[in-house]
Amino acid sequence: MRVFVISNPVAGKRFKQGLRLPDWITSDAHRVVHRETAHQGHGESLAKEACQQGFDTIIAAGGDGTIHEILNGVLRSQSHGVRMAILPMGTANDYAYSLAKRPRVQERFTQRVDVGAMTYNGQQRYFANVAGVGFPGRAAELARGMKRLPARLRYTLAILRCMGASYRTDPVRIDAQEPSSYLMISAAIGMREGSYPLTPDAKLDDGLFDLLLVGALRRRDIVRYFPRMIRGDIPTSDPRITTDRKSKLVIRSAAPIPLHLDGEDPWRVLGPPTASPEFRFELSVLPKAIAMELCADRS
Repeated sequence: MRVFVISNPVAGKRFKQGLRLPDWITSDAHRVVHRETAHQGHGESLAKEACQQGFDTIIAAGGDGTIHEILNGVLRSQSHGVRMAILPMGTANDYAYSLAKRPRVQERFTQRVDVGAMTYNGQQRYFANVAGVGFPGRAAELARGMKRLPARLRYTLAILRCMGASYRTDPVRIDAQEPSSYLMISAAIGMREGSYPLTPDAKLDDGLFDLLLVGALRRRDIVRYFPRMIRGDIPTSDPRITTDRKSKLVIRSAAPIPLHLDGEDPWRVLGPPTASPEFRFELSVLPKAIAMELCADRS
């Protein structure tokens, strides 16, 4: 293996003890290069350059945001045969949680995973774990400003802030359906979002999003359901809360809606969204798009 390690030096407290790779990486590697990210978006450019230089294994050492950047760099490089490994060093590690739940196999890098793609105005962004529309997008925006807090506390505080004056539902059209008011739409490949197991039955390689669609809930409904939802017990007996599985969905609205991809802001790269003549984007699954492995963190 020719291994390129990209680490986020501010992701998680365990980095203070140094970065250590598992033995199966160092013993099999012909060459190992390690670079730290210096600014937002740096992981993406480093990963793209590494792939173009012939590195076949890219290790993301950090949290979900680091994985998101590096995945986009790898796929944008259009290099063939590149694999990714995850060394979870963040505060939430949602995607690593789902990787750890996969059935174990003896040979490394034989398990491929799905990748999500968001298409907007002819541009594309990839995501490993989840796209969250509406309420999750607003919460993720607030949570990004509280990086030093534990993940669940950070997202819980963000949710509480979103329950204030900004609480609202958005009129949305999904595919060919009539417009309906949605509080949130989650299109998940992994099991967790914001450290909460909102799609506990999701599989990383089934070619489908696990969708959680939440309609016009009132604040008191959120308070009533919240203790169940943080345990992965989604109250689908309420007709306003539904689940589904799809490989693709198109979302339209009259105005831009808050949105996150793996907790990150896609508009930082794509530019500000517009509503002329309508706000429209597509989410699709790229089945088994990349070989992915989980590294045990021995720090």
